[in-house]
Amino acid sequence: MNELILHHYDLSPYAEKIRLSFGLKGLPWRSVQVPMVMPKPDYTELTGGYRRVPSLQVGADIYCDTHCIARALDRLHPGTPLAPAGRELEAEALGRWGETTFMMAVVACFGIGGVFPEEFVEDRRNTMVPPDMNLDASPMMLPTKLLQIRANLERLEDLLGDGRAFLLGSEASIADLGVFHPLLFLPTHPRLLKLLEGLERVPAWTERVRAVGYGKRTELSAEDAIAVARETSPAPYDGKPVLPEGIALGDSVVVLPDEYGSGNITGTLAESGIHEIAIRRQTDRAGEVVVHLPREDYAIIKTS
Repeated sequence: MNELILHHYDLSPYAEKIRLSFGLKGLPWRSVQVPMVMPKPDYTELTGGYRRVPSLQVGADIYCDTHCIARALDRLHPGTPLAPAGRELEAEALGRWGETTFMMAVVACFGIGGVFPEEFVEDRRNTMVPPDMNLDASPMMLPTKLLQIRANLERLEDLLGDGRAFLLGSEASIADLGVFHPLLFLPTHPRLLKLLEGLERVPAWTERVRAVGYGKRTELSAEDAIAVARETSPAPYDGKPVLPEGIALGDSVVVLPDEYGSGNITGTLAESGIHEIAIRRQTDRAGEVVVHLPREDYAIIKTS
């Protein structure tokens, strides 16, 4: 019941980061395919309303957001850490740089058109885009975005200029996975692929990262994943819980993601440490689950 169950869809760049994390650690895992568009009733049954993928299920514990998932993997399977000892913050900083600067490549795909299925674009237009952002204006912004991506690719080329195989040295780490996954879509359109012209080290680095692989993947139905949660109990927390000021364990709360469209999570505050938020929920089909999110990028509000 401690098997790793990843809820994802294959086109998700964020899920690619975790699939490669399994490969880096040499782990077996179960794959549950989540619909690319809403509604996602089986998925939100487990996450409590969190819409984005991926999430990692371990029994009745559900880890949302790749930062939370990566920490959980290192805690549960410490044998091959995702970052070199003593360089965890450096790895996280590089990954965040990649996920913010290169995620523009994904936005550019909306402006180019023809990369994503139209129903996917329409879903993101309705559920993931802030009301004050006009997705239809993205083609006008595209030339600027393409130059921004190229500028950052050249910075990456320079970083690799000393002959290192990976961003932190001779071995792959979560830094590489965080920078690589937003670049998945560069080969999908000639205008994006053109951004790699004249670069030598970046394309070679991407092939090395891709070669990390996914570990051992086997498929699992959403129904069976829910049954796993129902037949188990959330793992007990081992440590002294860290509580927000004015909120006690067991209080009814709502977790609000900073990122628009991720979906709010309601439940009661459960024990967790400084780097994580844990919300206990009672569900109709999965029974009692605990949803975990990273402390950064999420706010907790007491509702009663």
